[in-house]
Amino acid sequence: MNNIQQLTLPTTIPSGVEAWLLKLDLQLPMSNSDFLLLSEVERVRAMSLQTHADQVRSVATRAALRRLIATKVETSANELRFITNQYGKPYLQGNLSLDFNVSHAGEYALIAISTTGQVGVDIENYERQMDVSALAEYVFTHIERQSASLSNGDFIKHWVAKESALKAIGIGISEHLQTISLLPSNGNVDYRIESDSLEWSEIKVWSIEVPNYYAAALAVKSIKPFSMVA
Repeated sequence: MNNIQQLTLPTTIPSGVEAWLLKLDLQLPMSNSDFLLLSEVERVRAMSLQTHADQVRSVATRAALRRLIATKVETSANELRFITNQYGKPYLQGNLSLDFNVSHAGEYALIAISTTGQVGVDIENYERQMDVSALAEYVFTHIERQSASLSNGDFIKHWVAKESALKAIGIGISEHLQTISLLPSNGNVDYRIESDSLEWSEIKVWSIEVPNYYAAALAVKSIKPFSMVA
């Protein structure tokens, strides 16, 4: 059975932002009740994934997201309809004042819901094997490489923070990794952003507490409309 709990967030995160941690049992069969809660598009997307674990992650996370949003907007979870911006970030149709984002890694999924602004989250497993030196050239700007440690743990902590910021603004991650530099902050957030674009100054990024061997981050940005597609 999957277990979900609301996380305690840093006190400097604006009110109206919630984060939920979903514990997944990837060995169990896919939940039929979760599967039936999804739209046809969501079902097809989940079943196109190659492994049972990935299918379980997709179905369970999307079903949990639907249940959480349904309680906010007081409607049935299976009646929710989603639209996406040009980069594929989903939004709730007819209610752009509520924003959400999801991420999953290993046995956990992370769900953020916000009525305060655009939100992005990311979670990653510290035990994931990766070539940190090679990835740093791709993920980090020159400024970040000068200031950030390249140990595996520090790399992942910085990476989830940067990805959460990019997911909050709702733009393509791989195309914009070099657009911003994410640096340690001395203020009431964990990271500050350096960029030539003024819109990035409105994003705040925090590391958040998750189980051992995982790193996670949450970013919040004031809401601005995107071009949506069905």
